Amino acid sequence: MAVQETSLAALLLRIENTLPHLSKSERKVAVYIKENPKAIIDLSVAALAEACGVSDPTVVRAYKKLGFSGYEDLKLTLAQATVSPSEIIHEKIGANDSMLQVRDKVFQSAAFALQFTRDMLDPGDLEAAAQVLMNARKIVIFGLGGSAPVAMDLHHKLLRLGLDASVYTDPHLQIIACNYLDERDAVFAISHSGSSRCVVDSTQTAKNRGAKIISLTSAGKSPLSKLANISLNTNSNETKYRVVSIASRVAALTIADSIYTFIAMRTDCAKSLQIEKSMENLKY
Repeated sequence: MAVQETSLAALLLRIENTLPHLSKSERKVAVYIKENPKAIIDLSVAALAEACGVSDPTVVRAYKKLGFSGYEDLKLTLAQATVSPSEIIHEKIGANDSMLQVRDKVFQSAAFALQFTRDMLDPGDLEAAAQVLMNARKIVIFGLGGSAPVAMDLHHKLLRLGLDASVYTDPHLQIIACNYLDERDAVFAISHSGSSRCVVDSTQTAKNRGAKIISLTSAGKSPLSKLANISLNTNSNETKYRVVSIASRVAALTIADSIYTFIAMRTDCAKSLQIEKSMENLKY
């Protein structure tokens, strides 16, 4: 898939994720853009406002909340894009699909998740998260259920860098660990929904004790992301039968790997040797 195609796909998914956070009138504009992406190219702000039955300032607020610096920025993105609407991009798996079709759709979903996440992820947020981890006295990682493998993978990577990191995938242990944190420490909380009660409660406890919070959730505001000093988001499309699909986990793992690589490239020679030594110790 071409880059310009993926840009529109990412835009359509961004709109879908932003809709719950818009006012009623702003939502009209966002829905119109989502349903008529090519028509926007030939419309002025006033014409779009008239088509949606809203005021000109409402259009301005809507496209700014969608992440565009100006109306021309929105129109240029749409003009360069050629893909079909998101319903076609995100093909759902049917009960009668062959293994070939299932394979292709699952792989396509994972590929889209990576592309969408990359397009929407702020590199400044990634670097800020890396700096927090590098400067923390102690790092505590939370993850339950489908997020646990991501938490454990990040733990493994940070340990290889010689950082003081621990991972907790049990709610009770998470709360206990929080009681020993302060402003010198960092919590990396992972939850696809961002609404896992145990992870949110543990993170709130850590925040109350002064720890810096990094959250990793799906796109959109959530109870967990609201607690975070730095909020990182994956962008994937989960369907009814794939609520714990590999797509979102691949995107989350890649975010973690980006942070790990950034830190690894900035470690001193001594730590670099520790990484190599740890790998050698795993061999016979």
